[in-house]
Amino acid sequence: MFRRAAATFGRVATGVAGVQVAAAATVALTDKELSKKPEWYQIAVRSIEDALKRTSKYGYIESAASLEEAHEALVKVGDLHNTEIQWRIARILFEKAELSKNHDEVLHLLHEAKDHAKKALAVEPAKGSAGAHKWYALILTRLAKLEKKPEYESEAVKHLEKAVTVDPKDPYALHLLGVTQYNNKDYSAAVATFQKAEAIKAGFSASNLYYLGAAQKDAGKKNDAIVTLKAAVQANPKNRFDGKARSQAKNALAGLGLKPEEYEVEDLVW
Repeated sequence: MFRRAAATFGRVATGVAGVQVAAAATVALTDKELSKKPEWYQIAVRSIEDALKRTSKYGYIESAASLEEAHEALVKVGDLHNTEIQWRIARILFEKAELSKNHDEVLHLLHEAKDHAKKALAVEPAKGSAGAHKWYALILTRLAKLEKKPEYESEAVKHLEKAVTVDPKDPYALHLLGVTQYNNKDYSAAVATFQKAEAIKAGFSASNLYYLGAAQKDAGKKNDAIVTLKAAVQANPKNRFDGKARSQAKNALAGLGLKPEEYEVEDLVW
């Protein structure tokens, strides 16, 4: 097994087991090569490796402990001008902001996240970085609402479009793009985008099903909307967004004249 690991230590940052280290370059190391390094080095490399893997997932991370562990590992290499490192730090800060209930802390985390995302984009490789564009778009969208800066929303759309171009297999990025299209009342485009997300991974998100059904309803496709909204209600919620979406889908179905017994299922725990 090969890994991309911290190899050359330059500028000083707090390291593991009381040792001060900071990564200034990366190289590929085999397990055998890594085993020859000092124990503190092995621990540092494996913690960074785990953080990179954990923050590569398309969906959300809702564990504060997991986010903190990943953050502690990646800030050790936070001085690297590396797109993959920087956008993951931005992602972690954004998700920490989402979990915070303190307004001032939320804004602080979001602006710090924005700075790291911009660093990621500044050194983006020619092939592009879907993660950098996706999480920068999310940060801008959140700041647009909190600071009432609508210009951020249009900029966010451009970055989401870039994200799905670079990585067309990320259903969550497609979902987010679809939400912006829906909010802009471009219902036909939203329907197509949500359906693309479902084609990649059917039922991956109750939220995607809810928005697809809502877009179908607003596009005049009532029968399709009812089928999709029922699926949203019956989907297993994986996060707080899905839980909210199930409630919204129930309300939408009620608005379409359906009775609870026509779509209700036993409440699912998430």
